[in-house]
Amino acid sequence: MGRVRLNRLVTIRRASAHDAETLGVVGPAAYAATYHYLWSDCVALAHQLDTFSKSAFLVLLQRDDSRVWVAEISGKIVGFLTMLINSENPITYDTSGAEISRIYLLPGSQKMGIGMQLLNAAQEYASKLELTHMWLDVMESATAARNAYYKWGFSEIGLKDFPRQVKADLSKMIVLSIRLNAKGNRTLLCIR
Repeated sequence: MGRVRLNRLVTIRRASAHDAETLGVVGPAAYAATYHYLWSDCVALAHQLDTFSKSAFLVLLQRDDSRVWVAEISGKIVGFLTMLINSENPITYDTSGAEISRIYLLPGSQKMGIGMQLLNAAQEYASKLELTHMWLDVMESATAARNAYYKWGFSEIGLKDFPRQVKADLSKMIVLSIRLNAKGNRTLLCIR
C-alpha cells in the first residue's frame, strides 16, 4: 500500500485520556527518531523522553488550555499535535493566539499530508475561539520540519534557545507564526 492510498485512510480526531498510553509510546518513538542526533547524554535524552510519557499526556489532556489531536491509520495512532490556547509567544509576548507545542509523526508517515491535516484541525478549533495567530518553535537543525511549516504558511519571527542541554551548536530554535484573520481563519491547505 503506497503513501497516496494510505493518505485516504487517515483519521484525525481529538485525543482523550484513553489515548494516553498509546501516546506515551508514539511520542517518545517519534521524538527519538527525529531528534536523537541532538543528544550525547543518554540520561538527558531519557529525561526529555519522559516529557512524552503516558503520565505527561494525562496531565496535558486534563489542562483547560490544551487540546490534543491524533492521526490514525487503520485504527493505529501514527502522530499527534498538541495546542496550548493563549500561550504567550516568546518573541512578541502576545497571548491572543495558540501555541502548536508539539506535532510529531512516526517514521513512515511523513510526507503524506498528515501533519497538515492535524494543523488544519487545530486551526478550525482556533477559529471557533477567534484567536489571532498560531505559533510554534522548531529546532534550527530540523530542516524538513521547517520546510513543512513554511509550506503551510508559517513565517519566521525570531530565535530562542532549546531549554535543555543538547550538543554544542544545536540548541537554536526558530519561532514561527501564522496570522489568522478576524474570523480565525487561515487558508486551509488541501490534500491532493
